[in-house]
Amino acid sequence: MADALGRFDPKSTYDEAARDYEDASREFWQYICLRVLERLEPVASERVLDVPCGSGPSVVAAAGHVSPSGSVVGIDFAEQMVAIAREKAESAGLTNVTLSVDDMTTLDRSRFEPFDVVVCSLGLFFADDMPELLRTLSGLLRPGGRLGVAVFGEHVFDPLRQVFVESVAEVAPGVEILQPWRRTEDVDVFRSLFEAAGVTEVAIATEDDRLPLRSSDDWWRIVMGSGFRRTVAALDEPAVAEVRKRCDAYIAGHRIEAVVNRAHYAVARVPA
Repeated sequence: MADALGRFDPKSTYDEAARDYEDASREFWQYICLRVLERLEPVASERVLDVPCGSGPSVVAAAGHVSPSGSVVGIDFAEQMVAIAREKAESAGLTNVTLSVDDMTTLDRSRFEPFDVVVCSLGLFFADDMPELLRTLSGLLRPGGRLGVAVFGEHVFDPLRQVFVESVAEVAPGVEILQPWRRTEDVDVFRSLFEAAGVTEVAIATEDDRLPLRSSDDWWRIVMGSGFRRTVAALDEPAVAEVRKRCDAYIAGHRIEAVVNRAHYAVARVPA
């Protein structure tokens, strides 16, 4: 499903959602960012690039792995996301972190010293030309460097994702429900993007996680902190209330106590 990104605007969506994103991500998808980093095994003295860095969980974690002599660069298109990441870095007293607002699809290797590790967690599917982004990121690595990429798989906040999508379609049939993360949900499509980018040494693992849902409020935290916020913003207030009512009824009627996420984790190496 690797079609064009279309009308989804990551910058405006996640600038508006930044605080809600931070709130929901801690319980429902931040772990994916940290697992990518774990697979890359950064060590002291290495240089790490995290893009898009979002609200910075893996920036902070990476800084701990490579300190005191290593460094971490975090880049994100959404200014409010970078602001939260900067708050975290300053609160942790990190001196080996640099954060900036930039477009990951236009990064020029001449601006940077080569990196040992590049992390791209839950961001690949926001690029119009995904193979080109992979070429760009791998080109920022030194020989022997590692690139880690994570994307959602076929199951994302199941079963409630489909409940939300169907509810919006019934309540407001004229509203387009954009789900850019579905562009890379098929592992064969995901793998083919590396092949198209000329990145041949890649290993991909898939993991499913069951995440506790304490109440229907948790589901709405996910909606408003994720890309679904863009869909909610396109609805009028009565429609939003009806969609939420239907989701709440499904959760209560089916006694939903958890959502399931599937994620694909890729680790690629640049030949030494």
